[in-house]
Amino acid sequence: MKKVFFATMLAISIINFSFTEDTNPLIGRWEWSTKHVEGPLTILAVFKTNGIYDGFANKKNFVTGTYQVKHDTLFIADPICNAKYNATYKLKFFGKQDSVQFNVIQDTCAQRRKGIDGFVYKRLPAAKK
Repeated sequence: MKKVFFATMLAISIINFSFTEDTNPLIGRWEWSTKHVEGPLTILAVFKTNGIYDGFANKKNFVTGTYQVKHDTLFIADPICNAKYNATYKLKFFGKQDSVQFNVIQDTCAQRRKGIDGFVYKRLPAAKK
């Protein structure tokens, strides 16, 4: 009877762990690019494991902020509009999580929405050390 009890508890623990563990698929470097009348534009977003992200436009840093991912939702804040305000975006991953689309749920910052809402960013290979 003890063996059955311990086996059941172990199975419940394993199942509970596998369904509650929430890894962050956004960690890494993501890029979106287009061509404008003014020339090409490349936006690079680097999401770090410590909850900080950096944004680059044509290789020039233009923003550093904070973020958090919960399941398929991104909470993001930066000083462009208000560092204390968390915007909310739905994440939609494609393929083997090699591209992601950001769709606004709530964001009062027009500048951020213009650079992220509806766009599909491609994952870049990890930087070489």
